[in-house]
Amino acid sequence: MAYPTEFWALLGIWVGGVLTVAIYSYMLYKENPLYRIAEHIYIGIAFAIQGVVAVQNTRRIAINPLLEGNLVFIIPILLGLGMYTVFSSEYRWVSRYSIATLVGVMLAVVTSGTLVPNIINQVKSTITAPTGAGLMEWVNFYYIGFGTICAVLYFLFTREHTGVLKPASRVGRLVIMVGLGVMFGNTVLFRMAMLSGRIQYILQVLGIIPF
Repeated sequence: MAYPTEFWALLGIWVGGVLTVAIYSYMLYKENPLYRIAEHIYIGIAFAIQGVVAVQNTRRIAINPLLEGNLVFIIPILLGLGMYTVFSSEYRWVSRYSIATLVGVMLAVVTSGTLVPNIINQVKSTITAPTGAGLMEWVNFYYIGFGTICAVLYFLFTREHTGVLKPASRVGRLVIMVGLGVMFGNTVLFRMAMLSGRIQYILQVLGIIPF
């Protein structure tokens, strides 16, 4: 893509470049007024986008079906409006029903959505032997199975870690440390990828490299 020449396009890329430098100035120097301005702009824009999306979703999911004759949608609308009674000392008790319903529904959704992919599927994949695989696939299969058992034994608090449990729990701790290290490494790589992308954007704004 060629370097933009229109006024609004130029203004947009330069504002993005300046805000990028302002955000990273916190790490390069210290907290400064330029960083705080960029931070406030980011929070304000994010809050505005979330507000617009929330209004559009409410109208699309609840209000429009209600106007079309689906009267059952009056229930979530009333529960949602009931949450705003928390600002009234006289009618604050109404918000407790809305909040309790929201917490109960979210707990059921999270539990049902977490149980299958994070527990059942993980157990099935751990105990299912690879078919038609090479040597490394079998090595990974036994390593994951053995490491999972040792990691679970590390969190066994009903018995003292003596005898066979002692070396198994130590191996489990090492497996957990390796897993946490991999997660931390992935996080660092993700942050570095974001940083390299913003540096590339700044170089493009300055015209050093093409868009």
